[in-house]
Amino acid sequence: MSRHFLRQWALCGISVASLASSVLAAPTVEDALKLKPVQQGIEYDIPTAEETKACKISPEKIDGATAWVVRGADGAVLRQFADSNGDNVVDTWCYFRGGLEVYRDVDSNFNGKAEQYRWFHTGGSRWALDKNEDGKIDSWKTISAEEAAEEVVAALSAKDTARFERLLITEDQIESLGLTKELTDKLEQRVAQASKSFSKLASEAKVGPKAEFSDFGGLRPGAVPAGTRGGAKDLLVYEDVWAMAMNGDQPTQLQLGGMVYVDGGWRLVDGPAVGAANQVAAGFFYDAAGTIPQAPPQHVAAINAPSEEMQRLLESLQKVDQQLMQAADDKKPALNAQRADLLERLAEVAKDPTEREQWTRQLIDMISAAVQEGNYPAGLERLEKLERKLKADKAGDELLTHLEFSRMQAAWILAQQEPNADYAKIQEAWLKQLEAFVAKHKSSDHVAEALLQLAMSSEFSGDKEAAEKSYRRLVADFPKNPKTPKAQGALRRLSAVGKPIELKGPDVSSGSTVDLDQYKGKAVLIHYWSTSLPSIKDDHELIADLYKKYGGANFDVIGVNLDYSKEDLIAYLKENTQLRWKQLYEPGGMESRLADEMGVIMVPMLVLVDGDGKVVSADLQMPEVEGELAKVLAARVANAK
Repeated sequence: MSRHFLRQWALCGISVASLASSVLAAPTVEDALKLKPVQQGIEYDIPTAEETKACKISPEKIDGATAWVVRGADGAVLRQFADSNGDNVVDTWCYFRGGLEVYRDVDSNFNGKAEQYRWFHTGGSRWALDKNEDGKIDSWKTISAEEAAEEVVAALSAKDTARFERLLITEDQIESLGLTKELTDKLEQRVAQASKSFSKLASEAKVGPKAEFSDFGGLRPGAVPAGTRGGAKDLLVYEDVWAMAMNGDQPTQLQLGGMVYVDGGWRLVDGPAVGAANQVAAGFFYDAAGTIPQAPPQHVAAINAPSEEMQRLLESLQKVDQQLMQAADDKKPALNAQRADLLERLAEVAKDPTEREQWTRQLIDMISAAVQEGNYPAGLERLEKLERKLKADKAGDELLTHLEFSRMQAAWILAQQEPNADYAKIQEAWLKQLEAFVAKHKSSDHVAEALLQLAMSSEFSGDKEAAEKSYRRLVADFPKNPKTPKAQGALRRLSAVGKPIELKGPDVSSGSTVDLDQYKGKAVLIHYWSTSLPSIKDDHELIADLYKKYGGANFDVIGVNLDYSKEDLIAYLKENTQLRWKQLYEPGGMESRLADEMGVIMVPMLVLVDGDGKVVSADLQMPEVEGELAKVLAARVANAK
């Protein structure tokens, strides 16, 4: 069966509703499994012919939408083809690996063609847009730095200039950075040069058609504060990023230059280079002038010229990575141990101190992640051994602090995986470790993370004073940290009673701005929520009853949805038409501006505001709402008299 025919089966002629009601019309498992993702290179479960016989397909309700779901013999989902808008036509095609969704084709304008492609879980975090719906990606809505590096390698191997250029920062995005005109002009020049550099390298065929991305490198991203060289905004940037590729059996290092985070993704500002140091651009955002130098720093040459032993180690690392992708769980601990050995040796043979720290950080992160995933129990002891070694070698404080926190976190997660784990005791011990950590260290970003965890835990336990103390230190000591807005919002919320608050954002249905100031004279219930909450339909029924009973001139509701997917919200609202009040939404979920402004750390969260716009309560429980609302309305009547 052709792909075109299968997509027509999924889209036209036969509706989801009719399929669900007719056994004869139902698609077969075999037909469903023949559907393929629009984009290539997706690693998803494809059962054998024998395994297919045990698979089943049936209509199911998924987050309020009807979907055809294919499950394997063990019940794990293999495919999910859904009708998200209730028009009885499939518009979302999902592919799974190991029971987790790894890729999705989306027809969000419901015209029968996918124009969005999304990667999830082990598939990554990319979100691509295809404006003309021809199956080719036009731009990246979301892409990580690692995935951008992987795309550069793929573009070079295919000699695809367009694929590379969609990774570059655009003119509009450059304008949004808030740079001075001089720096804006220089950055535009660098981006223009980047395409030429790519085309030149692609024509030289130094990266062959079978080259594969194997690793990403670069010092951690840095924040460039507003005011630097006249800039108007804080920027999050990478400098001197590189990617490793297996070019046949030859490891090759590509210098990618700088990246900047804008519009939800990491954007390139330079073209790739292989080999000689004089092909590498100096950093734009850290460099005093933002220009492309004639003679870059000499230490780059050491990074660009891997030794023979390093090339051998990188090749071995690539093989282990490939084995890990296919390995059964009982084989992963040994493979992770091999991978750790290789990374540690790469750090030892690195000639440049910066490169050595990069490999060491990658080693730490790899071991900690494997321990937390349950795939390397012995990794905790290895982290402890590495910590002793780095202390003896008098490694830098920043690296040692990173290792200490990574080890603590791995031990905490590992303890929870033990049979009959006492979670209360484990959590108590974890908090004591965090307290000791923030008392010992002052400047690491991990201190900010620890302070936020301590503050949130204090809130959950009802210790408002301790929570405020941790939030205040986070705000004072780490003003530019990404977690600081959440702490600032939490402090605002904890002291909000009796004070007016601001709330402004776009209504998800109309796109018009909703402003709390527009509701003056009314009591307002602000409901922070997510479609993923098990109790959300019951909560909305209660609020809808209040809206019917009290709504009008005296009472209103504003919903603030904190889903990560706008599509999930829209589908929910279409199914639950009793939600007649405004719903605010901005991308980012629990890390969005709307969540950070009031320091939302869990949902649902209910805030009641009186007719003067002042907060009556910022920590209401759902059963308490009507009683508190009645008091507010009664007080208003009494004051009127």
